[in-house]
Amino acid sequence: MMRGRAAIALLMALAAAPAVAVGLSPLEKGGLTDSASKAFYLTVINPYNDVREFKLYVERSDGSQVEIRPQRLRIAGQKQRRVLVILNDLAPGEAKTVRVCASLAKQQGIINARVCSDLSARRVDRRAVEPGDGN
Repeated sequence: MMRGRAAIALLMALAAAPAVAVGLSPLEKGGLTDSASKAFYLTVINPYNDVREFKLYVERSDGSQVEIRPQRLRIAGQKQRRVLVILNDLAPGEAKTVRVCASLAKQQGIINARVCSDLSARRVDRRAVEPGDGN
């Protein structure tokens, strides 16, 4: 009987605790490029009141070569920081999509709170447009 009450009290305490997780912006972004690489800035937001370490990683990729600079970062409480994500090796006319996620560097408890951003890039095929054709 005591175990049941303790379990219920624990569940109520967990349900009442505010859900705070890392912030990431924008959640979706796309762009065109005329080179083999396309870069995006993402903003990582620390919603906590103290300094926390975060990690960024590629969760889903279509085989794209992706660089994240930096992949791990420390952010002061209630502050934000920009990171650079670069999609490489785009062939002319090719489109690539990746999902980049951010979370605490060390998981706390059984919940792994994370947020992800979907990034897509397409390289323009220079042969598609000729100079002087009115485009």
